[in-house]
Amino acid sequence: MKNTHLLAIISAGLGIAHSSVRAAPAPQRGFISSKPAETWEQALVSGNGKFGALVMSQPLDETIIFNHARLFMPINPPLPPIDSASHLKEIRQMFADGHYQQASDFVVELANKANYGAKRWTDPFIPAFDLLVHMQAKGPVKDYQRSVDFQTGVAAVRWQDDRGEFCRRLFVSRPDDVVVLSITGPGGGTVDCDLQLAKRPYEGAGGWWPDWNFKNGIKEVAIAAADGCLSYRSSFKRSWPGSLQGYEGAARVAAKGGNAVVEGDKIVVRGADEVLVLLRIELLNDFEQSRIPAMKQDLGQIQADFPGLLERHAKVHGGIFNRARLDLGGSAADHALTSEQLIEGSQVGKLSPALLEREFDACRYNVISSSGELFPNLQGIWNGTWGPPWSADFTLNGNVQSAIAANLSANMAECLEPFFRYLESHLEESRENARRLYGCRGIHVASRASSHGLNNHFDATWPMTFWTAGAGWDSQFYYDYYLYTGDREFLRNRALPFMKEAALFYEDFLFEGPDGKYVFSPSYSPENNPKNSPSQACINATMDISVAKELLTNLIAACEELRTDAAGVQRWRAMLTKMPDYMIDSEGAVKEWTTPLLEENQAHRHCSHLYAVFNGMPAEIASSEKLKRAFQVALEKRFEIRRQQHGGEMAFGLVQLGQAASSLRDAALSYDVVDWLANNYWYPNFVTTHNPKSLFNTDLCGGLPAIIIKMLAESQPGWIELLPALPKQWPAGRIDGVRCRGQIELRSLVWNAERITVTLQADRVQRVELRSPGAKGVRSVDLPKGQAVTVEIVRTQ
Repeated sequence: MKNTHLLAIISAGLGIAHSSVRAAPAPQRGFISSKPAETWEQALVSGNGKFGALVMSQPLDETIIFNHARLFMPINPPLPPIDSASHLKEIRQMFADGHYQQASDFVVELANKANYGAKRWTDPFIPAFDLLVHMQAKGPVKDYQRSVDFQTGVAAVRWQDDRGEFCRRLFVSRPDDVVVLSITGPGGGTVDCDLQLAKRPYEGAGGWWPDWNFKNGIKEVAIAAADGCLSYRSSFKRSWPGSLQGYEGAARVAAKGGNAVVEGDKIVVRGADEVLVLLRIELLNDFEQSRIPAMKQDLGQIQADFPGLLERHAKVHGGIFNRARLDLGGSAADHALTSEQLIEGSQVGKLSPALLEREFDACRYNVISSSGELFPNLQGIWNGTWGPPWSADFTLNGNVQSAIAANLSANMAECLEPFFRYLESHLEESRENARRLYGCRGIHVASRASSHGLNNHFDATWPMTFWTAGAGWDSQFYYDYYLYTGDREFLRNRALPFMKEAALFYEDFLFEGPDGKYVFSPSYSPENNPKNSPSQACINATMDISVAKELLTNLIAACEELRTDAAGVQRWRAMLTKMPDYMIDSEGAVKEWTTPLLEENQAHRHCSHLYAVFNGMPAEIASSEKLKRAFQVALEKRFEIRRQQHGGEMAFGLVQLGQAASSLRDAALSYDVVDWLANNYWYPNFVTTHNPKSLFNTDLCGGLPAIIIKMLAESQPGWIELLPALPKQWPAGRIDGVRCRGQIELRSLVWNAERITVTLQADRVQRVELRSPGAKGVRSVDLPKGQAVTVEIVRTQ
């Protein structure tokens, strides 16, 4: 009764009759929803990695918001990084004297002298424009339903009136690089609609600068309709040589049956059987050179055939999406529920298996849809506001790494390519960061970026120039790509050069302290400050040390694999001997700052000091029970604040806890993270949030499946551990199509209380060891190339 009453209240406000939940099956892999979006954050999402669409899902007065992956509005011209290199000796002396805040203030003062002005935010990711679709009903609107099919990317809105069923379906085609919208009715020329492109409404002053962005960003807008096409043209106030000057959109309207006429800046369709809209967006570096005529011509050459266009797209999109699947025993009845019912019926401590299965699919769908031209920003590829939180930029000190965390293990490695391309396209800027900030060779990847890669974002409270771990952390993805795919050309020509430049920075940056160990100064542990210091600036952040150790270890392994650079290997081995040892505090936890001068502050959302076990367990830790225990204690300490806050803000901080817990084989804590993430950080459109039920954000779309997969299968070349962190809540289940390091696919992994059945297929001939908690010994299995091999393992506990 509760759900029926609530739906009746909502429906009354929308003019939808009370029989609003349509008795139609959910997509095989996707969801149905019983109510339209109330805000853009709840809109249905579709994308091809270049264009994104937010479908508000109103039956009669529809709004569809469009995005372009590279549409970052030029606000702050890029400036050369602050020349702190010329003052590095002075800055380091401040750190040596314990004057951490003074060092931060000093860098800000350098910025003031260089006319930086206030803290310079990254250019914001903005919406392009809206498509408004106005329709009229005969009789009451009833049997309303909206849905997304994850296998095809189709976002659909269905309803009925006295004439029968109407349907709008939208997807964003990868092979044809176009947004496709179909509007159909019950036949007999029943489709009447008005179509218009419109400026995204300005929401007024708010907490994330929409007022400033809008008033200082948009110069002019021109909207038109002619020759069966809608067009949109917008310029920016703050353009400069090399920046975007504006953007344009064009939409071809094709009516089957009936007629379509231009009325002002609208196209009015009457009596059609189907209306098809094909839409593209182009960015302009020269606003005088309009792309609208070319777009119209190109759109005119695309066959107006929704089934044909969808078939072409589904082969590409579905070819990636359908590789992997999770089955934890969710019932058919639960999978038939609306998203609202499924989310409402689950709670922390009673997580619905069907909900988690659907979220596993939604995470992969959202990442795939956001990956192509670029990789997911803070909001994937979607935005409906002029003032997105944190500019919806690429936050590279944790958020991006969470969003792409499952690209390899969840069998969508091609989604990492845009990340590598982006880093490589900004290499010269990263070199300039290293030179000007620290007088170093090599590269320094900024913590925040959007339209450029220069380190311009920092202030006295958040001294982001002191965070030097970016290039090293990114190197881990390069090397892991090789471990998963075995692509030696990638290792030789792309991974190794990037990793060498990241290491070259450390060769110049690090210096020896009195004990002969390297000192990391300046340093930064995002975004925490020690208990005995109000400043986030520090020395010897444990994260920085862990990243450098990992980079040098992987670099040595890569060079030895390729039999190259023996001199470099010798140099990097020597550097590893000088790395500071991990420190353990009085409570037995690994310290966040590897110095006795700075005290632990456990009441924080980040857990950067656990970096060493985010992506597995390094040999240094695996071989030491003392260190394993110290990381375990540190993990438990960070859980305390999360338990007090029932998860709390910042989902990607929870992701990091889950990554560490699963690496440490702590099934209970790993499950607690999954339980929180699955129940608290979702909208009913199956898009994730930064905080519980608030702030549209796609960070955990990579993090959640990465944790789940690592709980079920952990690997390194030569061995696979099955069910290493299996919680009691998953006594039986199945996962298909995930990847392991060593070029192996787990075609299927099935388990119950008695046995594990695993089918593996390798891309090269090899022998692999299979191990699992509760199973006797280790199984050595010979894998031929390209042939599936099934192994059964008896569980003893």
